[in-house]
Amino acid sequence: TALAFLVAFWKVYDTACRVFGQRPGGDRIVACIAVVAIVLAAWGACHLFSGRAAFLLVGAMLATAMTANVAHWIIPGQRKVIAQMKAGEPVDPIHGLRGKQRSVHNTYFTLPVLFAMLSNHYSFLYRGPNNWLVLLALMAAGALVRHSFVARHKARQQGRRVPWEFAGFGVLVLVGVVFALAPAPSTVPSNSAAPAASGPSAAEKRFTAVQGIVTQRCVMCHNAQLMNKNVQLHTPELVVGQAQAVYQQAVVQKLMPFNNATGMTDAERMLIKQWFESGAATK
Repeated sequence: TALAFLVAFWKVYDTACRVFGQRPGGDRIVACIAVVAIVLAAWGACHLFSGRAAFLLVGAMLATAMTANVAHWIIPGQRKVIAQMKAGEPVDPIHGLRGKQRSVHNTYFTLPVLFAMLSNHYSFLYRGPNNWLVLLALMAAGALVRHSFVARHKARQQGRRVPWEFAGFGVLVLVGVVFALAPAPSTVPSNSAAPAASGPSAAEKRFTAVQGIVTQRCVMCHNAQLMNKNVQLHTPELVVGQAQAVYQQAVVQKLMPFNNATGMTDAERMLIKQWFESGAATK
């Protein structure tokens, strides 16, 4: 299924370039077709795969098209032009036109691919229910920023103002994504296992609740027999010793459990947060 995304996008995009690329207004037609294909691919990938895999897949899809542009059009076109020049034959301009068009497309694909590939390190981008919209927003921002740099050279050659507003709008899109994904203040529900903040046994009860969460959600992959990333969490001492890592992975980045395979809830993450930030005490 994943390979189908790579092949299908290339076929759609390449066909669009072949059919419409050299017609009047063809660049806009190809751009519209490519955008629609990317939107559908982002939506489909995020519904078929985990967010983390979907972002990487869409990035790989564009990167595959970039590579194919170079391998099948840009370099072969250059070789044909050079061969014609060496043979003293008239140079067919179509090779240069096609190569330039594909090179421009690769230029606009660059930052979207970079965003998609780096998203692997930022789980807050791909964990939400509308992660496909986040992916498209990031790619659109990258394309807008890139357009400013492309237009800058042409503007300076013609003595015109550099259209930095495209980059500014791209930055605003990124800021909008940041605010949209910013976590809202949350509290532990009244029926949670968290004890009151006061009382001599509050810390002990809190740790008991946290150890129960870790046992249910984490120990199956972090125990004496299976030590993923060399981490064990099957005893109270080990939980305390790995408190920083548990807090970082389960609360801050929300990377663990991996793909949330064991179903850790937001309330459980909040309990871990409260325990760690109160000193990770056991009693």
